[in-house]
Amino acid sequence: MQEIQTILEKQVTLHKSLYVIVKEKTNFIIKQDVKALTASLQKEQSHIAAISALETKRIEAMEKSGHTARSIEEIAGSFSEYSILIPFQKQLIDIIQDIKYANDLNNQLLTQSLQLIHTELDLLVPSKREDSFNYTKTNNRSFQSNSIFNSKA
Repeated sequence: MQEIQTILEKQVTLHKSLYVIVKEKTNFIIKQDVKALTASLQKEQSHIAAISALETKRIEAMEKSGHTARSIEEIAGSFSEYSILIPFQKQLIDIIQDIKYANDLNNQLLTQSLQLIHTELDLLVPSKREDSFNYTKTNNRSFQSNSIFNSKA
């Protein structure tokens, strides 16, 4: 059980660190600092890899203890010595919810930024829709005059 507790403590620490990174990402998105955002994404990926490795270790430790497919609450209900693990589980649930809310906010900010970029691009580049309202016949000669290579020469 000590091994499981140690793993849960490390998971809580890594999730708290991941939450800090996700909150930093929000500031970088607002400031439109792409370089810092990219560095933050790399840090986030390394944290996610470490969290996944710890989760694998936790599952293996649970299998060793004979509690393979059961949750910590179920195990603590059956074996009182495991009740010490419940605060770690609650901390993880709270931190993961905070990370989810922060990621949802980041997703909304990025979506709005992309919509703004598309709107600005639409203003800069004339769309072909303007031509669709013109009832004049298209002139094929204009395409020939735009050619760089003169085949008759």
